[in-house]
Amino acid sequence: MKIRSFILAASLFAFAASAFAKENPISGNINTDLGKKDSRENISSLDFNKLFTDAEGYYKAAKAWTKLKCEPKSGFICTKHECKKRDIKATLVLDKKAKTITRCEGNNCESFDAEFEQTGVFYNIQTKGPIGTLIRVLGDSRYKEVTTVALDAYIANGECVDASNQ
Repeated sequence: MKIRSFILAASLFAFAASAFAKENPISGNINTDLGKKDSRENISSLDFNKLFTDAEGYYKAAKAWTKLKCEPKSGFICTKHECKKRDIKATLVLDKKAKTITRCEGNNCESFDAEFEQTGVFYNIQTKGPIGTLIRVLGDSRYKEVTTVALDAYIANGECVDASNQ
């Protein structure tokens, strides 16, 4: 019986306190300025003409290239528990006509058959067979590579240049 009385009294107190707070808000000047400044850019209207012009340029560039050489700028290795930054030295040669990806580390190069497919402003390249590599190229410039080895993922980001003369 004591517990029931305690719960009833506590409930009544909570109800009374919330009713009092609604009727008597905190008054006075409260300084909410913590000296922080908003460094975000102002939102402005989108320039749709520029957006469409850029997209058209990337689309045409993606369609036009035949062979690219891609150099990594950053990379990661991701396991079940974490992704750690790692140095990457392997360059890629993406050959649309031969439908191959060639990965070179120094003078040691290895080629793989691949499927090439354009999706809008991107080219998706995926190796055939058991090698798990997916590469996405924006137009003919930036790329991201994801390669799986067992259940780990190796991720590379970088830039590509025209290699059709090489």
